[in-house]
Amino acid sequence: MDRGTYAAASAGVANLLKMQVVSNNLANVNTPGFKREFLVGEAQSFNQTLAAQELQSGVTTDPYAQGDHDRVMGAVTVRSVTDFTPGPIKTTGNSLDVALQNDKDFFVVVGAQGTAQYTRSGAFSIDSAGNLVTGDGLAVQGDGGAINIPEGGKVRITESGEVFAGDQILGRLQVARFEDPSSLVRVEGTRFQLGSGTPAPEFVEAQVVPNSLEMANVSVVSNIVELMTTSRGFESYVKVAQSIDEINRIAINDIVKG
Repeated sequence: MDRGTYAAASAGVANLLKMQVVSNNLANVNTPGFKREFLVGEAQSFNQTLAAQELQSGVTTDPYAQGDHDRVMGAVTVRSVTDFTPGPIKTTGNSLDVALQNDKDFFVVVGAQGTAQYTRSGAFSIDSAGNLVTGDGLAVQGDGGAINIPEGGKVRITESGEVFAGDQILGRLQVARFEDPSSLVRVEGTRFQLGSGTPAPEFVEAQVVPNSLEMANVSVVSNIVELMTTSRGFESYVKVAQSIDEINRIAINDIVKG
């Protein structure tokens, strides 16, 4: 591939991925506990290229593959990173809503496979079996497991995470603290799990704001501006690739005619 086309295509793909990430951030601007994502890019190493894979697999023995790639500047790889900065806390008046005070703390829930997952979203409800659950139906864990609410019980959650039905205490919200939340891996939406090599969390006493929710840490204005800028950048790189292709076509035709 022409080196100019290679660099333009690389930048175009990066901008396309960025548009997807920013669009997802905007779509979740009203999702409690959502943490925005952003892309980080780095120069692509030779070992990350198709040429390297072909050399390693024996598909090609091209001795100039690495040299050709080294002469192509501007190719990058990108990956998404989660921004765990806290979002604003909004008072809702709902007795089942709670917001974590410490930005390194997470509520513990049980995923579909029975494994522990972690979330900042305290938008809880009660399912048909009487269990305290997240917005997507996963059981919220207390100090003794799932928290079951008696039918007709008036529920309140205290600042220390104690769950009451009337005067009866049903349990205390289990809270995990990660000194470095960036090592967590997003499972879906607002839920995360331990990544490879992530240290086990410390379980701490809950510190929550009752009748409140932590909202998404997404700025609508800045993300709309970023989306527009990225979209224009993507269009520019597409035009560059098309221009290079046209120049190559003309050059080939001239060679053929000559």
